[in-house]
Amino acid sequence: MSSEHTDPPGRRLIVRSLLSRRRSLVFLALWSAIEVVPATMSGLLVAKAIDDGFLGGSFETGLLWLCGLLAAYAVGAVATRFTFPIVGSIVEPLRDDLMRAVVNGIVRGGIDAAAADGSTIARITQQVESVRKATATLLNGLRRFVFTLAATAFGLAALAPEILWLTLPPVVVSALLFAALLRRLFRRQRAAIAANERVAGEVTGALVGHRDIAAFGRQDEVVETVGAAFVAERAAQQRLARASATRSVVTAVGGQLPLLFLLVGAPWLLDRGVTVGALVGAATYLSTHLEPAVRTLTEIIGGSGLQLVVTVRRLAETDPGHRPPAGGPAQVPAGTGVTVENLEFAYGAGAEPVLRNLSFAVPPDGHLAIVGPSGIGKSTLAVLLAGLAVPDRGRIRVGGVPPDRLPSSRRREHIVLVPQESYVFSGTLGENLGYLRNDASEWELLSAADQVGAGELVARLGGLDGDVDPGRLSAGEKQLIGLCRAHVSRARVVVLDEASCHLDHLAEARAEQAFRARPGTLIVIAHRAASALRADRILLLDGARASFGDHERLVASSGLYAELVGHSTGLVGHPTG
Repeated sequence: MSSEHTDPPGRRLIVRSLLSRRRSLVFLALWSAIEVVPATMSGLLVAKAIDDGFLGGSFETGLLWLCGLLAAYAVGAVATRFTFPIVGSIVEPLRDDLMRAVVNGIVRGGIDAAAADGSTIARITQQVESVRKATATLLNGLRRFVFTLAATAFGLAALAPEILWLTLPPVVVSALLFAALLRRLFRRQRAAIAANERVAGEVTGALVGHRDIAAFGRQDEVVETVGAAFVAERAAQQRLARASATRSVVTAVGGQLPLLFLLVGAPWLLDRGVTVGALVGAATYLSTHLEPAVRTLTEIIGGSGLQLVVTVRRLAETDPGHRPPAGGPAQVPAGTGVTVENLEFAYGAGAEPVLRNLSFAVPPDGHLAIVGPSGIGKSTLAVLLAGLAVPDRGRIRVGGVPPDRLPSSRRREHIVLVPQESYVFSGTLGENLGYLRNDASEWELLSAADQVGAGELVARLGGLDGDVDPGRLSAGEKQLIGLCRAHVSRARVVVLDEASCHLDHLAEARAEQAFRARPGTLIVIAHRAASALRADRILLLDGARASFGDHERLVASSGLYAELVGHSTGLVGHPTG
């Protein structure tokens, strides 16, 4: 496979993992050499059985040579028994290495679970497992092909050099044809994986964002979008299947033409002194070993091997960890104003930008609500505002400072992001509430809990010293703990990414009012229209364009926003209560 098709980070990861197990690779090569003893000896033993035995008038001698062939196959079978555990000892740790690299990249890159869509989940689960399986298949198939081809070439040359030169050209031609075919297979395999990721993303977005979909009245549009993703995936898989079918031509040229050349050239070979036994032995090599080896090569390289290259490259491209926060000296924000200028961000090179040409500003101590359909980029924007990822283009400033320049150890003193699924750990309630501020007093924790509406939860759990069992808490109770934790922190810029979606309308309003009364800037990723109505400014994300302004301006200028407000509340003006 061409090196241009191999993504360097993915290639380095696999090579590094394999080379760290050199000892296992050496043992695998040794057992593979023993495994191909039948391929090395079969033609020679058949030729001996025919020439020195059956045609020579000694039936017993012929049987004796064939018994030697059975012994060779027995040796190969024993060797095969030892190769599989060695392959496992090489491949299984590779899966662990890859999973560790992907998760480490996500954690260090700072992409929060709130930003992880269906394609992220597919990458971590399906694609990592796909790499493991493809690597095992590729390693197993390649070693067999290489050793079998070498054994077959040795055997043919030992029988008669003329046989080798007569049967070699079709193998070379098939290799050239296969190299030309790989480029098209690569493109179509890549398109099939991208189509699969799109289906995963669309389906997951529809399931997770059903509230947004209902609020915007876009059920029919989402059904159409998901259906189109399935149709596109089917078309991509069909194109891949058609391209993969052409591998049979390569197999025929490299695996079957050599035998045909041998049969057609048999009279010429006999005239040059090649024996009948040698011809039958050569046919044994070609039909029993070379043809299966060529077929295995085209199947594993054109199938598992190509899938491995495409998947590893895709993992490297879509891994948020490949784009670490920018370097440079740490800076301290001066104020709580937020400005975004010409922002653009995409998950990987060549991917369609999630956010494009986005600009807006939130004054110090301002209150911004971000609304838009599910999957439009709201959570991605929240992650960027919190400094947990770096824009591809444009800039973000929080208090005049790029948020990614804040040291991770001090970021929570200035900015806090509360995701939809709040992290709650086993321990006391006080430890959970004070997670972002260890020196908070008991009074401060209880006061914050009361303000965000978690007072009843504190009482039910037995106060701050009560034990917390995450498995026994509802999603709404976990969100109350996360909200209280953010409220009591020192951060003066708070980003709530659907952090109250599991609460009822009244509880959500109380929590947002508590943050509004708290000093600092509040940015809310809203899943209900009421959250937008409570904000000073509203940012509406709608695909390629965005609208920014107050409620009255957006009602007048954006049909989508007016539809959202009317569908969710029945209001056309700002609420009075």
